[in-house]
Amino acid sequence: MKGMLVFAMLLLAICATSLGISATLPSPDGALFAIAILLSATFTAVCLCIELGEGRINDMGDVMNVIETGQSLRLTLAAYGLGCSLAASATVLVYHGLLGY
Repeated sequence: MKGMLVFAMLLLAICATSLGISATLPSPDGALFAIAILLSATFTAVCLCIELGEGRINDMGDVMNVIETGQSLRLTLAAYGLGCSLAASATVLVYHGLLGY
């Protein structure tokens, strides 16, 4: 269960990162990326709670195993959506940083 608390703290860190991205990027980009990250983090947390309730996940290793093997389609899609949102926002941050916008 300690691993699950670490995962929850990582989700909170992701939410704080989205707020930082929203403050860093210009108005339309920052808000859109923050919303995408927050929605995918929320969906990931909800899917994780569903999997915990159904008994498929007991430890942090189980979370990674379920995502890697695709045993839970909703948790796999939520995790990939979260990763894509974070990667896209990081790409835009680097792009804006290099061009000096």
